[in-house]
Amino acid sequence: MAAKGQSYAEKFSRWQVLITNGKPVVPDMPHVGEDLTALEQKLGDVRALESRQEDLRSQARDIGKQIRDAAREGEKIRARLGATLKGKYGFDSETLVKYGFRPRPQIVRRRAKQPAEKPPETPTPDRTVV
Repeated sequence: MAAKGQSYAEKFSRWQVLITNGKPVVPDMPHVGEDLTALEQKLGDVRALESRQEDLRSQARDIGKQIRDAAREGEKIRARLGATLKGKYGFDSETLVKYGFRPRPQIVRRRAKQPAEKPPETPTPDRTVV
């Protein structure tokens, strides 16, 4: 028995079974010959389209790899240019923003305040220190 599912592969498999088993009975039932031939033609069209789809998938994978490689190389070049610009203008120059780079944040070093001296603790009336 042919597959019962609704996937394309299962449908096309059922078509193939019908074509294969239907050809011998065409002399007995000539009225199905035209439909059988049409179904066989449609199956051939579908198989050609599936083949084309696989070719396009392969091309898409190749193109995707080329895009990733080109992007990686482009980022390397951009990093080199960024290093050159940072060397010329300085790492914290706002001019870098014009070229799409973030300047290093200005670090302002502040002296830590000395903690204020605490007055000696005085015992509270409800607590006694022993």
